Amino acid sequence: MRFKISSALKDLIGKDLITNDNVAIFELVKNSYDAYATKVEITFEEDKIIIADNGKGMTFNDVRDKWLFLGFSAKKDGSEDRDIKNASYRDNIKRHYAGAKGIGRFSCDRLGKKLLLSTKSSLSSHIEQIYVDWGRFEQDQKTEFAQIDVEYAQKETGILFPNNGTTGTVLEISSLDKKSIWSRKKILELKRSLEKLINPLSEANDFEIEIICERELEKDKEERSNNKHDRDIVNGILTNSISSILNIKTTLIDIKLSGSRIYTKIADRGVDIYKISENNIHFSELKDVRISLYYLNRSAKVNFTKLMGVEPVNYGSIFLFRNGFRIMPFGAPSDDSWSLDYRAQQGNRRFLGSRDLFGRVDIITDNVEDLKEVSSRDGGLIETDVSKQLFELFKIAHRRLERYVTGVLWGEAFLRRDYFHDEMEANEERRKLLEADKMDESPDYVFSSSIGSKIDFIQLIKTLTKDNNVEVLYYNKELANILSNPQVSEEIKPQFIADLEKIAIDMNDSDLLFNIDEAKRRILELQKANELAEQKAIEAERKRIEAEEKARLAEIAKKEAERRRKEEEEQKKIAQLQAKEAELRRREEEIKRKEAEQQKIEEEEKRKKAEEDKKRIEIERDVEKSKNKYLVSTRNITKEAEDILHTIKISSNELSAAAKNISRELESISQSQKIREDLDYIFFHVERINKLSKLLTKADIAILKEHTKVDIAEYIQEYLPNYKSTLEEITFHIDFTDVVIKKIPLLDLSVILDNLINNSVKAGASKIHIDFAKEHNQLIVDFSDNGLGVDLEKFSPDVIFELGITNKRGGSGIGLNTIKETMRRELKGDIVFLGNGLHYERGATFRLTFR
Repeated sequence: MRFKISSALKDLIGKDLITNDNVAIFELVKNSYDAYATKVEITFEEDKIIIADNGKGMTFNDVRDKWLFLGFSAKKDGSEDRDIKNASYRDNIKRHYAGAKGIGRFSCDRLGKKLLLSTKSSLSSHIEQIYVDWGRFEQDQKTEFAQIDVEYAQKETGILFPNNGTTGTVLEISSLDKKSIWSRKKILELKRSLEKLINPLSEANDFEIEIICERELEKDKEERSNNKHDRDIVNGILTNSISSILNIKTTLIDIKLSGSRIYTKIADRGVDIYKISENNIHFSELKDVRISLYYLNRSAKVNFTKLMGVEPVNYGSIFLFRNGFRIMPFGAPSDDSWSLDYRAQQGNRRFLGSRDLFGRVDIITDNVEDLKEVSSRDGGLIETDVSKQLFELFKIAHRRLERYVTGVLWGEAFLRRDYFHDEMEANEERRKLLEADKMDESPDYVFSSSIGSKIDFIQLIKTLTKDNNVEVLYYNKELANILSNPQVSEEIKPQFIADLEKIAIDMNDSDLLFNIDEAKRRILELQKANELAEQKAIEAERKRIEAEEKARLAEIAKKEAERRRKEEEEQKKIAQLQAKEAELRRREEEIKRKEAEQQKIEEEEKRKKAEEDKKRIEIERDVEKSKNKYLVSTRNITKEAEDILHTIKISSNELSAAAKNISRELESISQSQKIREDLDYIFFHVERINKLSKLLTKADIAILKEHTKVDIAEYIQEYLPNYKSTLEEITFHIDFTDVVIKKIPLLDLSVILDNLINNSVKAGASKIHIDFAKEHNQLIVDFSDNGLGVDLEKFSPDVIFELGITNKRGGSGIGLNTIKETMRRELKGDIVFLGNGLHYERGATFRLTFR
């Protein structure tokens, strides 16, 4: 029994495995590289792609026994170069293989249905050709793979290899996949990807890739005339010029692992920060690795974009290269194969993510199985001991760069590690650092001014010197110099000077030890001087306090003498006043006796007048009752009459209150003046009732409701004092000087004011305050009292204006409704409830608006 291989296997290892067109071309270019080519030309024609190289080519046996041998890799079993007599290829070029799976050749199937392969080796005198129609493998999957023939032919001439090479391989792929149209945009995307296929930061320059597309020449010419960047031009040899700018404008870490030693250097914008060497005790599987990471501040990102024509975030971040060729998808935009971004999101300004970094990881190996890609070609690495150690070494490189950037350049530890005595000072120093780091193209601002950065750098170097496996080869003494300024040195905590002293001892730096001793001496002198100055200040302060105390006691004695003199004068004046008061009391008693006689006469007259008034009122009341009975039987009460009757009720209540006041005041004859004021108030409301009683006809009401031009603010200030007997205080405030004249019916305004005063009194108010304001052509009147206010738990601000809604037990609920309707209908205005406790600590505030 044996396995049989279906022709459908071609799809599995061809177009199904190679995920996109760019990856397919990558695989074919890698094959050219492994064939020691120095140049590859990729030509786009109508329905054809030609990939030509000047590599070592293949013999007939190579084509038959290697290229057509499915899954066989001569690179993997070591037979790739066995038949080459001239070994100068690998000796001169010094390359390691980029691929070794034996399936990359099937990328041709991804690009087109037909393939014409032409190749010539230095061992052959003619050109070998095979023609493959991939469609034949798709006709019947029951047909065995090996049963489908591939056409073969020989040619003597007619094939040109790049750079006039005498050997090489040409792949002509035709009947291109209709789903993949090679537009200008797509070819440019391929070009930009190929720029990163071979290490763009590599110092070697022994492999060229050129793209040729005649139909895009005119467009290229137009783009060049518009000063477009090279990455926007289709035709030409791929170039990359990023490394020079990164060495000048960025903060970088460079790690080289070579056998048993690891060398690390950090440089900041052209200035070396530190260099260390350590034994390779943790990465036994790694033999030749280089890691170069660049932190890009805002200035570096701007320079990157100017040079490359694309922002760093859209170019890529940290690429992985095996034997000089890129492994996908490491470094692709939005890719986080290095597992940096999730961690960076956890701490603002504490960690570096892929958006902050650019760089490469290079590993050289003779056995590609040690660092093996997944078969899909863009899925990353298969986990091996080598890949795990490579990731761990990368982590060390990233953390060391991150420690310098976030600690020294950003001041992340200023507050956390108590570098400063004051939290505010630490935050301010860190703010200055972050602002300077954005655009500075030199690290001088850190060296010259930031004492916090210097202290943090000392802590960094101290940590390195404590590691027995690490040898510090160099550190920047200017950055570590915290002793240059004596005044600043005095403020530094002693532990940081001790840390610097330990570094000097570990590094056997006699000059630094001498400077530390000098700094200690200066600090001691400054401390003594400060202590002496402080003692002098204390003594001066003591003398000043003593002098002030003497002056204070003298002032007290002076004031005491003055007080005794004034007391004696006061006693003398009191004696004189007592004599005068005795005389005044005698005269007052005489006046009171005469006033009592006069008051008795006046009270008798008032009693007679009151009896007469009472009889007159009773007569008028009987007449009014008769009239009311007649009106009730002949017609319904109108809204205007209802308002007047409500006002009459208010005035009656006011009369009742005033009468009670008189009754109480009569108990004390000495308050005769207050009694007269209350009687005048009663007279005002009696006259008001008499007048309103006569107005209960529609004709009279129409006259009163005629619109009259009036200064409303002035009218209210004259009208409300009539209630001074009922209220303790009525105050006004007006914030404008001009006169606001409105044409309104005065009766309606009076009814509104009476209703508001009555509501306030019923709510227990003793004070009323009126605010006048003017907005555009509107008069605003805010009416406030210090009563109980509106019960907002029972009523909303809108509901209290509805008919029948009352805030008081026994109320009718027509007062506020009357005011609301009158303001809207007659006065072309409105009334709203503003709230409780706005002017006084409690009490309601209503706003009247006159348009």
